[in-house]
Amino acid sequence: MSDTNNPHVVKPTRETYDPLQQAYETFNRSLFDNALPNCLITLQRRKHTYGYFSGNRFGRSDGQLTDEIALNPSHFRDRSVEEVLATLAHEMVHLWQHHFGKPGRGRYHNSEWAEKMKEIGLQPSATGKEGGAETGDVMNHFILPDGAFDRV
Repeated sequence: MSDTNNPHVVKPTRETYDPLQQAYETFNRSLFDNALPNCLITLQRRKHTYGYFSGNRFGRSDGQLTDEIALNPSHFRDRSVEEVLATLAHEMVHLWQHHFGKPGRGRYHNSEWAEKMKEIGLQPSATGKEGGAETGDVMNHFILPDGAFDRV
């Protein structure tokens, strides 16, 4: 019997969160020039969403606040690894805008956000397909072939 089948050896928390942290660090370095602060990455099963960003959401015991990026694990099985990681990058654009830009009101994805998405190689689209609106309250995206995200 291999160790990966032994429930006392398998560490699901590390197997899930360590690669997400590594992906965050890689995208920060490669797509955002290492400008983004660290944040808390969580898994949340919020209905009708692949992920979301919350600025200054998580408070440490010393009172310091940090941002949170939440990904919905309910969609991990029916989406490719690339699509899940693109959602992480999408939420990182919200984090970038929170610190360096002017976020839209509420859940609105504005033109500044859309331009940054395209810069990192993700095409914003309300439909998730070519031709969808680039701004709005509920937004998806698709990976631009040979764009920055695709190359990373």
